[in-house]
Amino acid sequence: MKRYLLAIAGLLALASCGSDSADGNYNRAADDDLIESQIDTETKASIDSVARATDEGAILHPLPDTLTTLLQQRQPQAGVAVLTDQTMSNRTRQVDNPVYLRGNLNGNRNPDYAVQVLQNDSIHILAFLDYGTPQVREMKVAAYPSQQLNDRRYSNLQLKLAPQDSLVRNPRQQQFTNLKTDGVSVLDGNRTTLYLLQNNRFIPFDAQQ
Repeated sequence: MKRYLLAIAGLLALASCGSDSADGNYNRAADDDLIESQIDTETKASIDSVARATDEGAILHPLPDTLTTLLQQRQPQAGVAVLTDQTMSNRTRQVDNPVYLRGNLNGNRNPDYAVQVLQNDSIHILAFLDYGTPQVREMKVAAYPSQQLNDRRYSNLQLKLAPQDSLVRNPRQQQFTNLKTDGVSVLDGNRTTLYLLQNNRFIPFDAQQ
């Protein structure tokens, strides 16, 4: 009988305890130092790395390997543009990756890239035409000033593909036109400038002849 009473008393004692805390004590918060020690080194290093990247505004958008190789070979002094927090907060749903785009900018069947990079104190929009062929060509689309924050330079721009056959309004001619090729739209705040390849160079859509 005593054994049964002891067993019941033990169960009641357990039932009266609160939920387990991280340090094995009940009914009080876990000790912060113990929680810190229980986080493995690799996890903590990963968390710290993400935190540093966020604090420094250095979260980069991934580029395709082919485009990365082209930049390393042809623009070794340039760096992939890093967007400001304000630009990222204004990012539209229609923009997949604001740093680069892939399309058919010269009207043939070979794919092309456009990418924004930082060169000196300016943001340059570069195009790599026919990048999958030996005849790959690099062309400058446009250049914009960068924004300096905390001794670093950032981009306020987003790139967006303007697909072929899109109906676009020309403000100068007051009429709509179907695009004959893909174009590069550069979003700068509330302003959007569309660049198209014409006569072997990129020009703004409303400046076309």
